[in-house]
Amino acid sequence: MSKPITPQQDSAANAIPWEHLPDAAATAATLVGALAAFWLPLPLHSLWLALWDRGVAVALTVVLLVLCALLGGWCNRRRTRRVRYALLGDGLRIRRGLCFWQEIVLPRSRVQHLDLERGPIERNLGLATLVIHTAGTRMHAVRLAGLKEQRAQALRDALLPNETGARDDAV
Repeated sequence: MSKPITPQQDSAANAIPWEHLPDAAATAATLVGALAAFWLPLPLHSLWLALWDRGVAVALTVVLLVLCALLGGWCNRRRTRRVRYALLGDGLRIRRGLCFWQEIVLPRSRVQHLDLERGPIERNLGLATLVIHTAGTRMHAVRLAGLKEQRAQALRDALLPNETGARDDAV
């Protein structure tokens, strides 16, 4: 049974220095969302060709392609604008979600290894995705997309185990 959150605990959570993703991350998310959703109405085009003449089917397909791209880009942009992260002494916290909020706490002691990924859109905008692989099975890899390349490298370096006192537990 969980205890209710007291006002002191809630104010302590609000004192966390949350960082937002840069504006370029929203631009990248908009492009990716638009490209992903753009293709959704294409399978319906052949059905519409069977039901209506070619001009109506093409016009309807083009309108739906544009609407899907706009909706996909808008949703992905809103979702990306809601991502927050904070690097604390014990590890990294990530808050994200549009309707349903999710807070992920990644203790430094559970980090297995870290990767930086850069897709073509991210490379053009100077962004990177930090992939944190952790011990465990449920959330074994957590991705934080849309970071400035230098910030992603700084987070990667900060999350590496300390050289002093850290012992390698590999067999």
